[in-house]
Amino acid sequence: MQTEVNPTLSNEREQASRGLLFVLSAPSGTGKDTVINALKEQGMDFHVVASVTTRAPRPGESDGHPYHFISQAAFESMIAADELLEYANVHGNWYGQPLNPMRENLSAGRDVLLKIDVQGAATIRRKLPGAICIFLTPGSVEELAIRLSQRKTETEGQRQRRLQDAQVELAQRDQYDYVIVNRQGHLHEAVECLRAIMVAEHCRTHLRTVTI
Repeated sequence: MQTEVNPTLSNEREQASRGLLFVLSAPSGTGKDTVINALKEQGMDFHVVASVTTRAPRPGESDGHPYHFISQAAFESMIAADELLEYANVHGNWYGQPLNPMRENLSAGRDVLLKIDVQGAATIRRKLPGAICIFLTPGSVEELAIRLSQRKTETEGQRQRRLQDAQVELAQRDQYDYVIVNRQGHLHEAVECLRAIMVAEHCRTHLRTVTI
């Protein structure tokens, strides 16, 4: 006797075998990399996509950590070859999200996390409604100004531009599924919130999967 396969159940199993796509946005200096790295150190397994960018690396940065640094010509070639999920000009430099690492990890059942600006997140929400969008905010704008000043990686003019951009970015936090506050001196709280969100999304009765 043949056993009929429930197509709904089959589809749910297929979805459950795929990874989830998380999108993390934050004003510059809020601590995206710090929060992500702290969560990885706790043993949470997910793939962080290294964006490609035309900006020059800062001291201590190298190719793939945290970005792939490429020329303007190489960036334009990737656009022409349709190798980027999205791209945007942020703070005067181009940033883009390469497709292949996302496809490979999601298909293998591994979660993928994109660190992306609010422009890019809006594009991804439109293209991939199943993406889970998280906004990381500082405790206050004043706190953010101190962080940017302490890291000493920008000129005064660049810092002022980033603070102005932060006001615009913070105004869009309500467009996200979740908001996490990363207060100075309370990193563990932000890390635990991110962990809780990622775990909870896997407990949904209907997972928010994407196909790239």
